[in-house]
Amino acid sequence: MNRWLRRFLYLLLLLFWLAVMLFPAISFVLATRQQIQLGSSPDRHLRLFLVSEPATQGLGLERTRPVSEPANCTQTTVNYLMWQGEGESTTYCQCYNESGGVISTNQGACAPP
Repeated sequence: MNRWLRRFLYLLLLLFWLAVMLFPAISFVLATRQQIQLGSSPDRHLRLFLVSEPATQGLGLERTRPVSEPANCTQTTVNYLMWQGEGESTTYCQCYNESGGVISTNQGACAPP
């Protein structure tokens, strides 16, 4: 076997092992805090959260990113992985004025004016 291919396979095995070892820690943090957010900026972050309602239970993943057209807008996508009930995935666009106030919120992807 090629030496570089063997090293690449060792790297993949190491990454898989790290993912397996981090799963209990991530599960514990998610159970105690109810959410994990990567990125502190309101216009660019990734948030994993628990959905714990009587009729629906599962995980939600929210991704927010700025878009270039139209200016001062962010596009947010929310997906659900439910083990009880159903969650409808959605995308919406939120635009802001110069002082940070919300101008509009539209269902769907951000479209140029």
